[in-house]
Amino acid sequence: MAATSYKIIGEEGVLSRSYRIPWTLLVLNRSRSIFQADSLAAFSDAGFTEIISIENSSSRQRSYSQIVRQIKGVRFIVTDTAICTGEQINIGIAASRCPFVAVIWNDMQFRTLFTDSFIHEVEHSGSLCTVPLLHSNLDDLIPSVLVPVMNKKTVKTIPMAAIKTGTSALFPFDYTGVYSKKLFQLVGGYDTEIKSSYWQKMDFGFRSWLWGEKILLNSSFRLYYTSDFQQDDTSIDHGYRRFYLKNLAVHVRDNLAYLPKLQLFSYILRSGEGLMLSLADFKEASAWVRANRTRYIRNGQTLISDWQKE
Repeated sequence: MAATSYKIIGEEGVLSRSYRIPWTLLVLNRSRSIFQADSLAAFSDAGFTEIISIENSSSRQRSYSQIVRQIKGVRFIVTDTAICTGEQINIGIAASRCPFVAVIWNDMQFRTLFTDSFIHEVEHSGSLCTVPLLHSNLDDLIPSVLVPVMNKKTVKTIPMAAIKTGTSALFPFDYTGVYSKKLFQLVGGYDTEIKSSYWQKMDFGFRSWLWGEKILLNSSFRLYYTSDFQQDDTSIDHGYRRFYLKNLAVHVRDNLAYLPKLQLFSYILRSGEGLMLSLADFKEASAWVRANRTRYIRNGQTLISDWQKE
């Protein structure tokens, strides 16, 4: 797959002059009714070291150069084409000049006190991603801390009943959270071959936990939607099948992961993609698992079982 072409608008060496939060704020854009300059100015007032806004060339034309002159520490990453959310985050975190990156949508607001103790708690939690509590535009708490369960032979997610700081989350709900740049890149970021947001997040979450990383809630971290929230489409598609081969189908023995050849026959029968495409999918996934065989510390079934014991 060819790398996405993009350009960065904004001075490389310019950071916010009044920052008190030593993190990058990565702003994802989906609501075009929100005035860009006002939104970024509000985020800048929060005191982040730098702000990166991800845009694509099909977006409504904006005065990027004017905004970066008005608001210090703001940069725009403008892609040539529309890309999936996971790829936006991969590019934004790679461009970040800070060790931690807070990801937010432009239709969200912070209601978090970024105190020194909160920042220290997040940075020293050992978490790949610290996730927030999310509230709707009506101030209702959204059940966003999800855990995996098996439903017959398919994995699904259910919300945690009890939530407190340190609660394990399967993945960052709606992609939001404070990511450790180092740990994020060590697990390879989001799989851009998976276009479904739900299965892309499932793949990222499972891979992170299977490779020994943690995704944890901090209940002091709160984000509020300013518009209606849209639920993910959880339909089974090619993204699920890629997720399945890289996570649920993997076995671990003697600290080495592998994709059993016997899995091939059941995959061909159940994938519904035909013989040649199923063979190609399995071959690619098997090579990927083999290349990362020392990274897995457990298999998917064990992860799900361990979660149900908590």
